[in-house]
Amino acid sequence: MDLDAKITGVKLTKVCSITPFEGAGESKQVTLEVDYEGLTLGDVFTKALGADVIKWQNGSGGRKNFDNLNSGQVVKISAKAPGVKPQVDPETAMVNKLAGMTEKEREEYIVEMLAKANR
Repeated sequence: MDLDAKITGVKLTKVCSITPFEGAGESKQVTLEVDYEGLTLGDVFTKALGADVIKWQNGSGGRKNFDNLNSGQVVKISAKAPGVKPQVDPETAMVNKLAGMTEKEREEYIVEMLAKANR
């Protein structure tokens, strides 16, 4: 796929509601027609990525999952559902959790898990 390929003749429409300000009682429904003429495929994917990042940050994978994320971690998401918490296998989740702990916290956590498993 050539991400530098220019787009020609593509217009997409979307119906949306708009209010004059947040909390206003009055709203209007309009149809936006977005013309992609002259953009490259790379431009379109860059725009989509920006929207997907915001959906992920505000969805169950981002802020709601903050305590389970490690700085520098690579999080793989699907563009089909960017706001959904990514599925992580249990072993990877445990390694990520332990990586964010001190040695003492790891020992305490493992003792706690063993106690739960032996009940």
